[in-house]
Amino acid sequence: MRALSSLLPALLLTLQLGGCAALRPAPPPSPALAAMPAMGPVQRRLTLTPDASPQQARTLIMVVSLEADRLRAVLLTPYGQRLATLVRDARGSRYESGDAAVPGEAPLPVPADWLAARLEWCLWPLEALRQAFAGTPWSVARVGDSREIRHRGSLVARIRPADPRLGGPQRVLLDDRQGEYRLTIAPLKEAPP
Repeated sequence: MRALSSLLPALLLTLQLGGCAALRPAPPPSPALAAMPAMGPVQRRLTLTPDASPQQARTLIMVVSLEADRLRAVLLTPYGQRLATLVRDARGSRYESGDAAVPGEAPLPVPADWLAARLEWCLWPLEALRQAFAGTPWSVARVGDSREIRHRGSLVARIRPADPRLGGPQRVLLDDRQGEYRLTIAPLKEAPP
């Protein structure tokens, strides 16, 4: 009986953590890389703003390139030091260390899977996202001047404009309700927000 009572707290904790994981949506499917034309490096200003503490916004320079088999986003500090490189390919999403990496620290406050998915949501054509989400709990729709990403009908993120272009001059705003972050992708020559 004593052995059972000592296992009970561990069992309850396991069930509680498992329940939390069940509430979080499964990762979204990625659109085919072939849905985007191969594109040489495009420089953008990337700003990550946590909803809970907007004063901790982090602005980086991002150099994005699309190849037939992968997405690469080199993330630089505002001073030009390479912080990390985000790679999304057939093996998944990951950060590769940069020149300014701090041992034992994540290069960004968001996981590589999260950032790769949000870049896809912002940059891929709407039809490519629809095809990737077909038959899954995920959906995308154009609503007015924005696109909305939903999981089982619940709004996960809203992106403006609805039809952003990677090489275009406009600013792209992503309001991520699930991740509780705002992501801004802007041309380098535009004044920072």
